[in-house]
Amino acid sequence: MDVRKLQFIGGSSYMISIPKSWIRDNNLEQGDEIVLNVEDECILIVPKKVSESSKIIKGNVRGLQQYDEEFLRRFIYAIYIQGLDEIVIEDENITPRILTKISEIVRSMIGIEIIYAQNGKIVLRCMNTPDFDFSGVLRRMYQIIESMIDGIIESIRSSDTSALEEIKYFEVDLDRLYLLALREQHRKIKELSISVKWNDLRMILGARMVTKLIEEIADSLRDFSIYVRDVSENGSLIELLEEIKTVFSEMLKAYSESNLKMSEKVIKDTDRLLGEIVTFVSKEGSDEINFRMALETLKEICKNIKSIGEVAFNRSVREMMAQENKFLAD
Repeated sequence: MDVRKLQFIGGSSYMISIPKSWIRDNNLEQGDEIVLNVEDECILIVPKKVSESSKIIKGNVRGLQQYDEEFLRRFIYAIYIQGLDEIVIEDENITPRILTKISEIVRSMIGIEIIYAQNGKIVLRCMNTPDFDFSGVLRRMYQIIESMIDGIIESIRSSDTSALEEIKYFEVDLDRLYLLALREQHRKIKELSISVKWNDLRMILGARMVTKLIEEIADSLRDFSIYVRDVSENGSLIELLEEIKTVFSEMLKAYSESNLKMSEKVIKDTDRLLGEIVTFVSKEGSDEINFRMALETLKEICKNIKSIGEVAFNRSVREMMAQENKFLAD
């Protein structure tokens, strides 16, 4: 730690010296501009040229480790969510078949296109606009979950197993939104780490957890739609699913509005639903494996909703304390 003393100059200003090594490492000279990012008791000093260049983020990959589709999908997803604007992959072993696999993977993501692919070089460019609306994406993710629940209930009541098959497509759409949200959250974290806006950083980290939990809820609903096809008596499952839909709707309101009372209600309601599920396991249809597996997926959904409720509760308390402290400071 390098401790330096403030100096009072000119009758109205303070000055502190900057290490010469830092000036040299950043290729700065007398007269160059620097940016001061002030957040509460912290000040972060960044060369202006670094602050401006950080708005466009590029990355290079030289040589792919493997070429099977599963690895390529996981690898490209991992690159995508880093928040890079342009990704250059260079590998002389890229064949037309490998390029086709990569193209199919890219089509499963939002806002990214292949703009060059030749001579062992692939350039991916992210096209989405910088004014990313997380609340809008969260709202759309909620709508997809609601559509999945409504679709499952309608299919069960009409005994239409073909409609249950289509539930998986909703989950694919939600996965694409989740990857987009994760990418933009990564990007925002990088920007905030430069500006030292700790409160905003906490908000983004909380949002990241929420989107992941919603993505897992969609996975569970997809699994539920598979198990419920072979359940002989599914009336109780529909009742549970309808209750879960109501709690999920309340959860979104609690999180979006930082509503403390609603957050507490969501936590208590999910605990109650978890108790009901345990009761169902010990009663009707408990010897039917698909019934038990369907209940397990509902249990996971409730746990994830409760986790979001806890995030919403903590967020509400934090914002309440921030308002109170601001009031006291005034």
